[in-house]
Amino acid sequence: MCEVLARQYPAVHFSAVQPAGSNTSVRDPLSNLELLHGDQYCIDCRAASFDKVILSLALHPLRLSDKVALLKEMRRVLRHGGTLHIADFDQPLHPREIHALRGTGYLFGAETAKSHLDGRWLNLIKKAGFDGVRRVNTVSEMVGRIAIICARRS
Repeated sequence: MCEVLARQYPAVHFSAVQPAGSNTSVRDPLSNLELLHGDQYCIDCRAASFDKVILSLALHPLRLSDKVALLKEMRRVLRHGGTLHIADFDQPLHPREIHALRGTGYLFGAETAKSHLDGRWLNLIKKAGFDGVRRVNTVSEMVGRIAIICARRS
């Protein structure tokens, strides 16, 4: 996704995290795309390096402790006043919206999906030290409800 965005917005600098040991690379190197190495506990970059961080469907397959660890790492790399933007599965409002989270629970363990099923996962963002946590939008997709969340590092 970062490669697509970097090609679409050449004046903006993008950084993407590659899991340690991964050898996925960009087809044609881009001057505005930097690939960092790391995991939910540590990204190979200095603290307060970014104005904005985007997590896209990264939280729902993680255990609670790993969700908090990832969020704390995102807080570490954000500058003061920086914003965190998250798109992830949210509490279903209709029966058909439960399928993605049922699959998550089946694949990664029931604990991973539970906080998304009941909507408590937003409290984890606050627990990681973010302020102004709010749902910007929520959209029903075929197998789940996706929430767009915005939070700020103070």
